[in-house]
Amino acid sequence: MKSFWILLISVLIFSCQEKENELKGKIDYLGPVLEADDINVVHSDSGYVRIKMTTAKQLRYATGEEFYPKPVYITFVDKKTGVEYSRVRGDSARYRKSENIYQMQGNVLVNNTRENQSLATEELFWNPGTGKIYSEKKVVIKTPKENFTALGGMDAEQDFSRYTLRKSRGTVVVDSIRTIVDTTGH
Repeated sequence: MKSFWILLISVLIFSCQEKENELKGKIDYLGPVLEADDINVVHSDSGYVRIKMTTAKQLRYATGEEFYPKPVYITFVDKKTGVEYSRVRGDSARYRKSENIYQMQGNVLVNNTRENQSLATEELFWNPGTGKIYSEKKVVIKTPKENFTALGGMDAEQDFSRYTLRKSRGTVVVDSIRTIVDTTGH
């Protein structure tokens, strides 16, 4: 009977060690499953180019998330004329698949050549599904007649044709009259 218990304990110890060894070999890999260089992505609609995205490096993860560690350039193309009219540039970007959101970071610049507008911020989000861009960070917007700083961020159309500023301050030229606008409460 004593040898039975010794045998049973030996089998249990051996199977526990075997399970431990199996678990040691099953470490989930969290790194990229795809790494690509010199990326050029074109989004089209009905055979017409609408958006172009270029970057030097892309890392894709098993979750569908993507990271672009080098500068990213997104160009918007006019539906009617096929002319590029707006560009977004950031030091890096991240694509969150679950939200369908691109998060541009570091020295983010938006330039709408059609409207002669520019925007500068440290972080900008773009939702290609809704065609909206937004930021919760400070943004600086310049046009030929306006110069605004929005401390609370902003919301805009992706073509930057319309935007709403939060906690803004700036100057507007109206028929040669210079007006100071302050929505920060100061």
